[in-house]
Amino acid sequence: MSYIYQIPETLAEKYHGAGHALASITGGQLVNLVYFADVLAEDFDPENLTAAINDPRLAQSVRMLQSTGEVSIGMCSCYEFVVL
Repeated sequence: MSYIYQIPETLAEKYHGAGHALASITGGQLVNLVYFADVLAEDFDPENLTAAINDPRLAQSVRMLQSTGEVSIGMCSCYEFVVL
C-alpha cells in the first residue's frame, strides 16, 4: 500500500518539483518537507538512497521534522509526496 500526500500551499516555497525528500506527517497531513539534494547538495546520488539516508548531515533535518510529526522518506512530484 502506498501513501500519497498532497503538498499544501503552506509548503509551496519548499517544493522544488520532482525529487527524493523527507517529510513530516501529522494527522494524515504533510506538514513539513526537506529535499535530500537541499541538504546534501552535489553529494546526493539518487541511485544510492541508502547512502543518503545514512549521511550524518541529515540528522539536524530529521530532528526538526520529528518535532512536527512522523518522518517519512519519499518522492515529490506534481505537488504530491509519495512515501517509498
